[in-house]
Amino acid sequence: MGMFLSLTSVVGKTQNEVEASLASYAKFAGGGLEKENISIDNDNCCVISEANGNTTIFNPYAHLEWDKSSEFISKELNAPVFSFHIHDSDLWMYVLFANGKAVDQFNPIPDYWDDNMSEEEIESWKGNTEIVSNNFKTVKQADIERYLVRWDLEVEGNNKAYADDEYTNEDWQLLDFMKKLHLPYPLDENGNPNGQVYKLWTKDLKLKTQTPNLTTTPATHRYKRPWWKFW
Repeated sequence: MGMFLSLTSVVGKTQNEVEASLASYAKFAGGGLEKENISIDNDNCCVISEANGNTTIFNPYAHLEWDKSSEFISKELNAPVFSFHIHDSDLWMYVLFANGKAVDQFNPIPDYWDDNMSEEEIESWKGNTEIVSNNFKTVKQADIERYLVRWDLEVEGNNKAYADDEYTNEDWQLLDFMKKLHLPYPLDENGNPNGQVYKLWTKDLKLKTQTPNLTTTPATHRYKRPWWKFW
């Protein structure tokens, strides 16, 4: 099984503001949010990290409401919010919300789930560099336009979008994209939390009792980057 991951990146808001909004969403969704020293592999573990004036939530692996929670936070905080997702190690994608409205979306393999997708629907997943850059003070369209391309799956050995990138056209290219947007990533290179750790639960994300110590329990294959990236 490949790796699944979801992130919520909030533009121009502090960790305290994002924490409060996520707590509001959890309550709205029939659950709660509490600080707790739990392992990243706990199904209820999320991490919130702030840097460069932006804040990112690393959602629990079992959390399937990433778009709903991102939309809620965008509306409540009146802010641009990215809902990022890596799907089965095959692709990365996003939906961008502004003030609670979906204004842009990107998927490099738009017909991944549907070979018969219409050209209109495929076009809707192209991503719009103008919309993205308009939500950042220091990001130019030229800084990100090479990420928002449709992947040619027949071509092997794809090149990096930009010379200073770490990844090519693959799932972890998401980190290069986030770096260009000055959005923090809440885990370190070893897969350990780099921010405040919480337990999050909702009506659909049941609260489970697990007590591994995050300082001694490494992240599993669900997080790890491809092994060849370490050699």
